[in-house]
Amino acid sequence: MLTLPPKPYEDNRQVSIAENGLSPADEFHAMMKKARLNTQRENAEMAQQLTMPLDEFSSARMRTDVKALAPESAPASTTTPIAATPFSIPDDDILFDDCYRSVLNLLVQQLMEAVLVVDARGTIKMINAKAIELLSAGRSGAGGKLGASDRLGEPENIIGKTWQEYLREPQKTRYQQMLEEQLVSQCQLDHAPIEASLILAEGGCLDVEFSISYLSLSSPVFAIVIRDLTKHKSEYQQLYQWASTDCLTKLANRRVFDASLRSQWQACTASAKPISVVIIDVDHFKLFNDKYGHVQGDHCLQRIANVIAHSLPSDECVAARYGGEEFALILPGFDAKQAEQMAEYIQLEINRLKYTDLGLDESVTVSVSQGIAAEVDGQFRTGTALLCAADTALYRAKADGRNRINLSC
Repeated sequence: MLTLPPKPYEDNRQVSIAENGLSPADEFHAMMKKARLNTQRENAEMAQQLTMPLDEFSSARMRTDVKALAPESAPASTTTPIAATPFSIPDDDILFDDCYRSVLNLLVQQLMEAVLVVDARGTIKMINAKAIELLSAGRSGAGGKLGASDRLGEPENIIGKTWQEYLREPQKTRYQQMLEEQLVSQCQLDHAPIEASLILAEGGCLDVEFSISYLSLSSPVFAIVIRDLTKHKSEYQQLYQWASTDCLTKLANRRVFDASLRSQWQACTASAKPISVVIIDVDHFKLFNDKYGHVQGDHCLQRIANVIAHSLPSDECVAARYGGEEFALILPGFDAKQAEQMAEYIQLEINRLKYTDLGLDESVTVSVSQGIAAEVDGQFRTGTALLCAADTALYRAKADGRNRINLSC
């Protein structure tokens, strides 16, 4: 079986970069800093016009701004919070500066990325619609309509939870370390996005990457920008399949075969296990193509490849299309006798194939010749030498009349 290489996304970070060259997290941090500087500058200018001390004016303006943002039905109070929305912080929360809380909330909601704002303990204090959508992924019922269980994804059921509740190890520990590093430095630290599989309600999970931005308010808070990797992973896996498999037979291609032979050779020789290579060649395939056409020839190769693929005894074994009408097998743990038994089974199954559904006569059959080489007691120095020995055995099988199996000496 083919395995995907680790960390497939490192070369594709540009998809999250805005036109100004900043990542969503950096852009968010810059917007907050700009908003704060603008407020300070306005306070200074207006205080000068009113001949009031700056501190006294800033305090008065903060109370006035909060009143103006409160709903009309709210009682007049110098501590009235901003208008309650699905994304608001609880009324009795005093984590944020009142003057900047409404600005932060507005920015969080306007960003196109999924964003959470958490305190130093990881408690979620703000969440925008995109983040709610991600954390509620997989809750849609038939026709895309939300059911009763979808209320688990409403903001009031997310605000107050900790971000750590959505993480598994080791991402949970890595997240906590990053928070501590930024708390100590009290500034934004550059870091690569963390890949994680979020734990959702009802046993669901979601592949994401997230980054953390330190926000310099009176109490330390952090913006967590989340990116859904589901589509990206699916696209990557498809691209990897295209790059690693033969498009006609769906077996591994030559590149994967060569890489697998190197790794399997090292693993088997290091543990003193046997390893065998089998090379299979379709007999007189050019004559088949010339007589019945290349389309029928392709169907013939596909059927032979299907027999080979279904003959593999374990996921460690590799079957590849080695050349035009040649196939190759890597059989870790197989000595010469076991490899020969496998080759005999493949030979028998290929000889039984019929092509009447392709419009060919029932008498039309195809045979293969096979060469086997096995490394057992240090006979070969490298995997390449083992492959060459199997190739030599194949040519002897063809020279002896084809439709037969030959073992390397």
